[in-house]
Amino acid sequence: MKNSENQRPTRWFASFGTAALMLAVVSGSILNLARADGYYEGETITLIMGLDASAGGTTVGRLMAKHLELNLEGNPTVIVRNMPGASMMSAHIYVLLKAPKDGTFVYYGPRSSLGELLEFPGHSFKYSQFTVLGGAQLAPLVTYVRKDMLAGGIQTPSDVLRAENLIFGGISAEHGRMIASTMALDLIGVKYHFVGGYPGSGRIRAAVLSGEVNMATDAAHAYLNEAVPLLAQRDLNAPLFSLPQLTADGQLVKSPLVPDIPTVDELYEEIYGTPPSGANWDAIVTMIEIDQTMQHVFLGPPRMDPEAVETFREVIEPMMQTTAFIEEAVRILSYAPDAVGYERAASILAATADVTPEVQAYIKAQIARNNAY
Repeated sequence: MKNSENQRPTRWFASFGTAALMLAVVSGSILNLARADGYYEGETITLIMGLDASAGGTTVGRLMAKHLELNLEGNPTVIVRNMPGASMMSAHIYVLLKAPKDGTFVYYGPRSSLGELLEFPGHSFKYSQFTVLGGAQLAPLVTYVRKDMLAGGIQTPSDVLRAENLIFGGISAEHGRMIASTMALDLIGVKYHFVGGYPGSGRIRAAVLSGEVNMATDAAHAYLNEAVPLLAQRDLNAPLFSLPQLTADGQLVKSPLVPDIPTVDELYEEIYGTPPSGANWDAIVTMIEIDQTMQHVFLGPPRMDPEAVETFREVIEPMMQTTAFIEEAVRILSYAPDAVGYERAASILAATADVTPEVQAYIKAQIARNNAY
């Protein structure tokens, strides 16, 4: 452990050496960014995750751990420790209240923006209490329906407006994915019932295939790699829309992962002839900003050692832009998540405090409506 300034190795900031190391290319691949010495030399870093070991998010966490080992100063050992329970709150509380301040324990994974916004039971803190280190923007959401929910099949997304007896299968009504997706269905005028309680996306896909439910939402990469092959076997796949992504300069754009699927605002304009507006659209944009722009986050404990903070913050974005990270992410996940720098990460977390009372009320009403089905 790092207990005093005297025990910390001297950091090397020679600009020529750093630039050469970062830009050197061997066999077409960028070298890793780490130096042999540094704050973390000889240390073990534990990434605390509030997910089960089998969760898809844990796969992303293991990928991050591997490349942090390669790129952090000192080449520390980085391990993942799963701490599921209480809707991720056990992991959050551990890092917030119990983790050492030397940077050897860091939270990585999903967060509950709505827990803070709506003060869910058990959410007794604000994310501003952590030391924000950075984050990752994962794939956007895609909502899809069984093609056979209409005589002759759903051929275009707007056909869903004529379908009856639609049942949207989801996790809990309070989950951000469910709220954003069902508000988007409401926006375009789909008539459906929400059935929650499924433990994960895999079970929901199976329920769609069996006909237990007939609509669902999934992350774009999971939709492409899991849902499409499953449904295509019986010619059942009919994508409806994706949620747009929010860029750093505040623009809503379509994800390159699903270029042929309209975003919900594109579909709305196609159906009604004008861009969406009003309370529903405001709530959807808010959900994109506070919940879907940075799905995973790196958080240190309060008053984390400044040198550890600087070391982490400096490496996350460059690490996720290396050839090695991108190639392995594409191989494992089928796409490479985008890095979110610590300044933008802090801005996204702070945006929760700026949500208007009107939007908060709309989100609460959406949760109540989904719970009432």
